Amino acid sequence: MIYLADPVYNPNFVTDFTSATKLGRGITMGKFLGSRGTRTQLIQLTTDIPQLARNLYLHAELLTNAKKNPDFGTVRITVSEGVYLPAINETPSGVNKLKVDGRAVVYQVINKKGKTDIPKTYDLANYWKDYADYDRLSIDYDTYDPSGELTAQLVVEMPMVPETFDLQFKSAIDTYYNGELQSKNELIEILE
Repeated sequence: MIYLADPVYNPNFVTDFTSATKLGRGITMGKFLGSRGTRTQLIQLTTDIPQLARNLYLHAELLTNAKKNPDFGTVRITVSEGVYLPAINETPSGVNKLKVDGRAVVYQVINKKGKTDIPKTYDLANYWKDYADYDRLSIDYDTYDPSGELTAQLVVEMPMVPETFDLQFKSAIDTYYNGELQSKNELIEILE
């Protein structure tokens, strides 16, 4: 299928990429660079930057999709893990390999108190499952926080985006708890 990119934000029409390059209304490339506490600069990346921008464009579309839904007006959807910058001599694998070129991004849903909103995370996963395009959508619950408190994040993987935007989406879904697969082909809500 040919994915119709908004001509205002289509990375194919950009000649000079910076972290301020807009990929959507109010969404720049900088939003996806690194993770909290460790910002990555475009100049540090060895990735093909136009390719990175095309891949991240799909993630900007996800965020735009969620902003249009009033059900998520009381929470913030943040990028907790964006573009991954491997260490010297590191060969990334798994999700980190996909984060290198912007094909995977990890999101958190934060409530007004600054805490992860577990029910809204599940709601967002279900919304994206039904109304968004992706290769894989995973809810990853864990109790790794030193407090033992339950947290959740959404890991979204996208296909490599060619200049033609001719894409095939796999639309796989799964649920994890403390790194262990809980369900494949369905989303499970885990509450405290």
